[in-house]
Amino acid sequence: MMPASPEDSRRLLLEAAGLTVLGTPDATGLPSPGEVWPSVSGFLVEPDATVALSAPDWAARVDEHWLRLSRESGLFAPDGTFLIHVGGRGMGCLGWALVRRDDDARLAAHLTDGPQQPEFVTMARDGRTSCGVTTEEYDIWLVRSAPVPVEAGQVIG
Repeated sequence: MMPASPEDSRRLLLEAAGLTVLGTPDATGLPSPGEVWPSVSGFLVEPDATVALSAPDWAARVDEHWLRLSRESGLFAPDGTFLIHVGGRGMGCLGWALVRRDDDARLAAHLTDGPQQPEFVTMARDGRTSCGVTTEEYDIWLVRSAPVPVEAGQVIG
């Protein structure tokens, strides 16, 4: 039996988390995952929300905060799609995946780098805003980046 490719493993993981995988986006002109991660997990980054690792409902609380922050920052395209990169489970070498969130999605419980260690970053399809989830010492941090200002006359999309 052939081992699953990293792309197949990621697709199965994202589907288990409640995401519909729509493929690999054309990332021309978009920041790479490696360029986005420091904006949500860098040394001087401050979280927009935190959830204590000791909280019994930590995964549900992380998902609630992520959904709120993502909606507030305009992360979702009109058709509900967005980009995601999983930092753990050996998938860090992969690029963005284009996905749509199912109503019963449970990202924090599945997109982990170990028990209670969610590690993923999401980005709007136009690259203007992102929201990352990382595990720090005693808390899970949720950090959203400020949208990049659009130049007058610039077409995004």
